[in-house]
Formats: sequence, structure tokens, C-alpha cells
Amino acid sequence: MNVFEFAKQSPDIDLFMATVDERLTLSAANARFKFQYRVDDGESLPAGSQLGKAIALAVKQRQNIAGLVIEESFAGRTMQLLLYVYRSESESGGQPREQYHIALFDVTGLFHFYETKLANERRKLIGDMAAGTANSILNPLAVVKGSLQLIESTLKSYFASSPLVDFHMFQNLDQYLKLAYNQVQEISSYVKRWLLLGKPFQLELRPVLVSAFLETFIPTLQREAIKHGVPLVCEYPASDGSMLVDPHYLKEVLSEFVKNSFEASNRGEIRFSVQLADEATVITIRDTGTGIAPEILEQARKPFFTTKETAIGLGLNFCEVVLDKMGGHFQLTGSETGTEVRIVLPKAPKV
Repeated sequence: MNVFEFAKQSPDIDLFMATVDERLTLSAANARFKFQYRVDDGESLPAGSQLGKAIALAVKQRQNIAGLVIEESFAGRTMQLLLYVYRSESESGGQPREQYHIALFDVTGLFHFYETKLANERRKLIGDMAAGTANSILNPLAVVKGSLQLIESTLKSYFASSPLVDFHMFQNLDQYLKLAYNQVQEISSYVKRWLLLGKPFQLELRPVLVSAFLETFIPTLQREAIKHGVPLVCEYPASDGSMLVDPHYLKEVLSEFVKNSFEASNRGEIRFSVQLADEATVITIRDTGTGIAPEILEQARKPFFTTKETAIGLGLNFCEVVLDKMGGHFQLTGSETGTEVRIVLPKAPKV
């Protein structure tokens, strides 16, 4: 009994096996292959499948395939499959006949393992880079920050003691100092995020009432909406509940998502909603911008990937790391009518 005959008699084997002719018509297959591709003996391979395309090319070129990775979606689940094709010739009724023997190995788990391993290695590399440059950036920033505070204090003393106070000049100078101070704070925040991505850090997880958190976060969100001239719609749950989160870092994550929404909305409406499910708290942020293309969505979480000229590209990766440490996650979807971020956070256990 060859391996193909064995596979046909072993429906539970984690292997897809089949034989097709030059017309891509199935002549034999194991139960796993028939179930996943929804084909039976005498039927053709699905033309739109990656397998169908690969076999059609093999038939056209009359060649074998060794170790080609293809991606297929079955019932909403994406699988990575390692494809081997062996071509053979025989005679049927005095006519030469070609057959193509197919073996597909499910390597989805292996792919996920190496994707996670590569992501961790990238984060470690970022941390190593950050550790070598952080002090070179943060120390001068601390000096600039202290100097700005000293200048502000000196100017206030001068204008308070001067009989000829130009109030408008004081307002302008105060505004410039605040702008410079805010920029220093923003740079410092980016550098600290960079450090956090590459080294272990602990969150202070504790039960937090959803209502209490929203009381501290929503005013900031409303100020930003007014600043950007964007209509903001907030939807709150009918009842209260507790989340197991670090409030400081949750605000950082939500601020990152909201900032992206404000930039993409083009003064269109932004909807911020909170729902309490049985086992989780779900926060949804939706804008009415131009949306995100599918090829961009696939890359969006990777460090240093950005479509903005003035951005670093660490925002979404930072959000992913922090939410993962909280036991949560986020989903990013885009369409022609806008982008939606769905953040899922664990509920605090009942005591």
C-alpha cells in the first residue's frame, strides 16, 4: 500500500492527499481533502483556490512541485499548507495519461510559532536600539524641559513686577512656551514607548469601574474633538462593571487609537462606544475617513511601518503589546466608509 492509498483509508490523518489528471479532475482523495475542498471523485478542483492555481501551473509546465507554501481559507479560518506534487505517466486504453499526486501538510501552527518568534526578536532589537540611544535623547530633553520651566517662571516674575506690562506679549510668550513644552513631552513619550517595546515591563493591573475610568478619560477626548473640529458621539453601557486594567496605559492605548481617528476623519463623525459583555468590556472607536486598504491592514501592526511622513510607526505595535499584557487584544477593520478599532478587555473577577 503506497502513502496515497494509506491516506485515503485514514480520514483523521492531518494531511490532505489527492490525485488529479491533466484536466484537474479528482480521481482519488482522502476524506480530509474532500471535506476541506468540498470536492468528490470526478469533480474538478475549485478554480479560485490557491491549490487549483498551483496545480494548473504544474500541469501547464508538466513539472513537480516541492515545498511550496500556499494559503487557503476554509470557513473563515486561514491555513498555511505545504504543497508537494508528484507527476506520473501511465497508459489508459493505449493512450498516455498524466496524473498529479498531491500532498498538503498543515503547517499553520508552525507559521504562527515563527511569526511570534520573529515579532519577539524584532521587539528585542528595538529594545536594544532604544537602550543604546534613549539616554542620548532623554537627558537633553530633560535639560530642555527644565530650561523651559525656568524661563516660564522668570517671565512670570518679571511681568508681575514690571509696571509696564504688555499683557498680549505675555500671553504670546506663554503660548510659545507651552507649545515647546508639549513637543518635549511628546518626544519623551515616543522614546519611552520605544523602550517599552523591547524590554519586559510590568503593568499595575487592578479592578477599575468603567464609569470611573470614563469620567477621567472622556473630558480629554472631548477637548481633542473640539480642538480638531470633529463631531464626537459617545455611547455608554446601561449598567456599570469592572475591568482588570492598568488605567494609565489604557489611556495611552485609547489616546493612540483616537489620535489616528482624528487624523483620518477629515472632520467627519467619530463614534466612541463602550459595551459590557459577559466576559469582557468592548470599546469601539469608529471614524468616517477614507478607510485603510487591505494590504496596509496586514502591515499596520509591524514596528516602524507607517504611511505618515512625520510618524515613527510604533503606535499600533505599542498598543498591541500593552493590551496583550492586560489579557486583551484589538481588531482593526477598514472599508471605504471608515476604520473601526474594536478593543476587547478582560472583566475583573468577582470577589
